[in-house]
Amino acid sequence: MANEKKSELPMDAPPQPAGYPPQHGNAYPPQPTVGYAASQEPGQTVIVRTTQVQPNDYLALAICVTICCCLPFGIVGIVKASESRSRFRAGDYDGAEESSKAAKNWSVAGLVTGCILVGGFVIIRAVLASTGYY
Repeated sequence: MANEKKSELPMDAPPQPAGYPPQHGNAYPPQPTVGYAASQEPGQTVIVRTTQVQPNDYLALAICVTICCCLPFGIVGIVKASESRSRFRAGDYDGAEESSKAAKNWSVAGLVTGCILVGGFVIIRAVLASTGYY
């Protein structure tokens, strides 16, 4: 019994699998806490998680309207879409929803305006072509 080798591991550590070198104490430093933690009292930690879903910002629609239909309305739609993302990241969920609706409204207005302008141009050109002026 005197020749038996004592384990170098603490009593509460699980035995090491064969083929691994022995670990002394804590093998790794403590890992940082994930999430938002706010300590209220010593020994008491509160973790806050957001359950809000980011509203659709309609950025893709605004970009398509800017490129294809009506530049001024599309630019305002892009600005409102960016504002929606910024407000959501800042925690202003109601403001993000409001900016999202504004981006949608400006983009749809640009889409309708662009369609009316293109349709009007096509009609005017067809009339002029049929009367021989063009």
